[in-house]
Amino acid sequence: MTPVLDSHKTLVDGLKLAFEMTLRSPEGIAAPAALLWTDAEKEWLPLIPILKSAIPQLYVLGEYDPESKTGPVIWLKCIVDRTLKEVAPDADLTPILYLPGIDRQVLRAGADCPVSFQPLVELQYRGAVWHQRDGRDWTVSAFLSTEAGLGLDIAQDMRTKEAMLRALPLLAGEPMSGLRGRRLEAEDFDRLAVGDPIRDLLSWLASPEVFQERCEPARWKTFREVCKREFDLDPDNGPSVAGDALLHGDGRWEDVWRRFCEAPQLYRGVISVLRDAKPKDLYVDEEKIPAKNEESEERLRKALKETLEMAQPQACDAIARLESEHQKRRQWVWAQLGESPLCVVLEFLAKLAGLVKSPLGGISIKQMTDAYADKGWWCDKAVLETLSTMKNSSDSDLIKDVVRLLYEPWLDQTARHFQKLVLEDPSAISSLINPVPGDKETCVLFVDGLRFDLGAVLLEKLEHRGLKARLSHKIAPSPTVTSTAKPVAASLQAYCQGKDQNEDFYPAMINNDQLATTPRLRDALQKNRTPVLDSAESSYGKGGEAGAWTESGELDTLGHKVGSRMVQHFDMELDLVVERVQSLLDGGWSHVRIVTDHGWILVPGGLKKIELPSSLVGTKWARCAMVKGETTPSVPVFPWFWNPQVLVASPPGAGSFIAGTEYAHGGVSLQECVIPEIIVERGVSVSRAKIGDIKWLRLICRVGVGGNIKGVRVDLRQNWKQANTSVATPKELTGTTISVTVEDEKLEGTAVAVVLLDESGRILDHKPTTIGANL
Repeated sequence: MTPVLDSHKTLVDGLKLAFEMTLRSPEGIAAPAALLWTDAEKEWLPLIPILKSAIPQLYVLGEYDPESKTGPVIWLKCIVDRTLKEVAPDADLTPILYLPGIDRQVLRAGADCPVSFQPLVELQYRGAVWHQRDGRDWTVSAFLSTEAGLGLDIAQDMRTKEAMLRALPLLAGEPMSGLRGRRLEAEDFDRLAVGDPIRDLLSWLASPEVFQERCEPARWKTFREVCKREFDLDPDNGPSVAGDALLHGDGRWEDVWRRFCEAPQLYRGVISVLRDAKPKDLYVDEEKIPAKNEESEERLRKALKETLEMAQPQACDAIARLESEHQKRRQWVWAQLGESPLCVVLEFLAKLAGLVKSPLGGISIKQMTDAYADKGWWCDKAVLETLSTMKNSSDSDLIKDVVRLLYEPWLDQTARHFQKLVLEDPSAISSLINPVPGDKETCVLFVDGLRFDLGAVLLEKLEHRGLKARLSHKIAPSPTVTSTAKPVAASLQAYCQGKDQNEDFYPAMINNDQLATTPRLRDALQKNRTPVLDSAESSYGKGGEAGAWTESGELDTLGHKVGSRMVQHFDMELDLVVERVQSLLDGGWSHVRIVTDHGWILVPGGLKKIELPSSLVGTKWARCAMVKGETTPSVPVFPWFWNPQVLVASPPGAGSFIAGTEYAHGGVSLQECVIPEIIVERGVSVSRAKIGDIKWLRLICRVGVGGNIKGVRVDLRQNWKQANTSVATPKELTGTTISVTVEDEKLEGTAVAVVLLDESGRILDHKPTTIGANL
């Protein structure tokens, strides 16, 4: 098992990810109402002030103090039930309740639990509990050292444990990369507590009262002397003077600003200090002034609202101009702190605005489906990226409206053209449908509702894991619903048939004329010597002559349940699929074939309502309906895959027979019909390149790289995601170390990132550094 966290992340990042993983719900299970975090020894307590800044849905059991999100048991229950709206978390966030002094076993005692804690007992069943696999509380030592946590190598003597607990607040923002690869002892943790005046200064600025409370008188005196000597500042005069100095960045204060920018989430309180600071003159960098960013955000908000009054082409041009004006703000520290949500999402809106200018065309079904599988899906992915970027924002509705304005005309026009081609030759699309083959050493992994753009994202995740994978596309049967398409995905096409009478688009099993439901398909697979593996089975030894079959993922369930909010779950869902693939390969399968049944369309705010009288059809879903007898609806009709004599009505373009539907499938569109197939192999001798040591000699950066370095290039960028922020000429690795030279000496002292790229330009790893820093 690999640790929960990449090595370049911090302890805070690790805890956030661990909480997210605990809150995952299996298919068919309601999401937890809360996450209980028990800590009998109160070991984690010193870290809580820092975590409150990074995790807004964190609440603490203690004396009533709503401003610090702390209160008694009954107050916490009100938070969970969201009866205190002024302090409850956003609707999409699950409350995390930190319970210092309470052991999980005490809560499990039920009626024997102390009366004051008994109201929390039922949350064990309505919520989730963060604990180790053996049921014990997560101690600091266990989380830092076990493979289910951060996987650090820590000495187990009492002296080391005490030093580790003393250093806990200092560990919060420490990159794990600096702690891996060696055994950590007491001296390593004590070293964190000394020799870093900039970190201490920022910690004080972010929370003066909390910092001073943690300081013994002797340490506070030392801190004051260091501040006077190095920063010309006496902390006893309060943070306002420090804010003025940080704003102007003279001398040593420029180092303080750079450090703040490297990990601003750990020092959120600095925002208030800078907001109150007074510029001395007109030469202060505007990126350091929170008010400048806030003014720009408001200006952008107003401009985006104005686009809603425009036609789509004019709105696309307007958004392109806004991107040109505001893109520089994504390099400012406020974007990292979540203070520039509209500026951040504008990047994806601009991408979408550029893509929707060219609806997909083609003179044949194959030409159009091939074009979609090549680059056409980029537009759909831009929509998902835009929506997922705006989570938990008060401007979410505004962004959804803008997305709809840009995307719906493109989606509708593309779908209408594709439907026209299918209507002209319905047999042409059926000829492109091929059943999934069953191979002896291959396990078929079925992921319901894996749309093509998400298949491309999944491919990247698999390759990121170091697996060899290849993506191709297939065509889903019509109507694009699970009941019709799953038998084809399960290689059971020869075992099913279509009849004149059917229910919910199910074909019938040939041997007994019963509907081909999922349980019956599984029985047919077993009888066809294709074992069906449950979610806990991975062994190749269970395979038959036609391999095996298993299922994973809840994408389609999420879509029907939460509509456009499903985008917030994509990353986690795809990660679960990757874990399932890895477990199958580890179980001995030489290949895993990832397949699906259908795609879907998603339009925030709902698809356009198309009227279809119920008297003309039998079963009616949002994107398909079974035509009755000889009736002739005024909407497009297509032959049912299992019996061409039976007709299926479909809304024209991107419409819906049911009002208010954001997510739907069953119709005829590229998004529903073009589906991915991914074949993943094991035994590939590829280890992903990773950044090791970074050392500077003035403007020359010497980088050590481990793993597979074939074709890998090293770049230095001010924004690791953007190639146009490079400050050096990228160089290809010929050995495990390389020297890269910064081209502009004025950049010395600038924060940059070392970035590893593969031959296609995909980012393999990145790590922050400072030009000229002596690491």
